[in-house]
Amino acid sequence: KLNRMYDVCIIGGGINGVTAALQCSEAGYSTILFEQKRLANGASSKTSKLAHGGLRYLANLELSLVKESLQERNILLEKYPTLVKPQPFIFPIYKGESSLKMWAGLKMYDLLSSKSPLPKSGKISIEQTKLSLPWLTTNNLKSCFMYYDAVMNDKEIVHTIANEARQKGVEIYSNEPVIRLDRSDNDVTVITTKSNISARIVINATGAWSNKLAQKQLVNPTKGVHLVTNKLLSKAATILINPEDKRVFFTIPYNNNTLIGTTDTPYTGDPDNIKITRKDVNYILDAVNKFSVEKIDKDDIINSWVGLRPLAVSNTMDVGKISRDFMIDYDRRMLSIVGGKFTTHRSMIETLMGEIKKYV
Repeated sequence: KLNRMYDVCIIGGGINGVTAALQCSEAGYSTILFEQKRLANGASSKTSKLAHGGLRYLANLELSLVKESLQERNILLEKYPTLVKPQPFIFPIYKGESSLKMWAGLKMYDLLSSKSPLPKSGKISIEQTKLSLPWLTTNNLKSCFMYYDAVMNDKEIVHTIANEARQKGVEIYSNEPVIRLDRSDNDVTVITTKSNISARIVINATGAWSNKLAQKQLVNPTKGVHLVTNKLLSKAATILINPEDKRVFFTIPYNNNTLIGTTDTPYTGDPDNIKITRKDVNYILDAVNKFSVEKIDKDDIINSWVGLRPLAVSNTMDVGKISRDFMIDYDRRMLSIVGGKFTTHRSMIETLMGEIKKYV
């Protein structure tokens, strides 16, 4: 791998990196990808396991983002039927919350998801809810709605796309951190721990590590903690609103257990050093225990993970209001792609390809 010239060098082996590698190879570019650890080691395997439109983004009136996400969710369902599966969600409405607002939101969700293979949303009885969610408290419960989204095996999707890219000639190297980039007006020399190559353009797809590689502020990461318990078992997922801060969180069936999450707190530390704190755990447990008749504590947690959402730099301080849309930054032969959601990876990289064509 010494001094060879490639059209495109991709740095980062998460969902955006491997998808860019696949689309670049399909466009006929000679492509190489470097990942500092293992493929899907960062946020791409630390998600909420949802391929979804993002019902809560409707509250921010991000209709085009929700529509695109729903279309991409439908493509994922079709493309990876063993890795992306339909999932019913129950949304309970308690006293003090608006059933009408929820009904309108779900009807809008159905409308934006035109030609969806999934069932439409609808109201369900409190009796049906009790049968589906025996752990859910019915105190002050006014009404319940059911809608469908999808759950996914995030890590396997990354590996499937990476394998497809390899078959199309992409060279993918894991456990090979990039040490330095020497950028000129015409190309970039990429020096890793094991190689020294040149490329016409570098794609920075490093997620929460983007600032480090680009040497400027492109992302304001937020921390997302998820807990897994062998309690609160159900075939239906739930979407709940934490009365403390009005944040949405989920309980999702996961490998015969239940996934609960997530937090969304600003993170300014080293992305290699992210940890789950007692405060994170307590936040999630306190939130779910407000809705659960069987109280759970830290001894009921059998697994957990934490990821960093690489949110594009925003001037809002309210992390719940920061858009999940993405941004592409160009700077001397480097294109950085930041923000976005796992669900929309394919359409994001299609947009990126339009930019790559200008420079290769």
